[in-house]
Amino acid sequence: MRHLDFQGMCELVGDGEVIWVENQTNHQQGRVTGCHNQLLEVNVEGHSETWEHEVCTEMTHGFKVDYEETLKHPHEYDSHLD
Repeated sequence: MRHLDFQGMCELVGDGEVIWVENQTNHQQGRVTGCHNQLLEVNVEGHSETWEHEVCTEMTHGFKVDYEETLKHPHEYDSHLD
């Protein structure tokens, strides 16, 4: 994922939004619980892992979120893993 996407995702997670990602290296999926440095803290099946954001793809809606647009209107963003 691009750095801008990482920043946008971290801002939304900090606001309490639920964000889901897939690790493209091992194909695990999990919920983002935090961000620090260039890493994502991800809850995977009940335990916490740290993933590099470069190997992750967002899975929140089953499609890629445009964070450039989302950051303009963060309160209109609804994240659900349906």
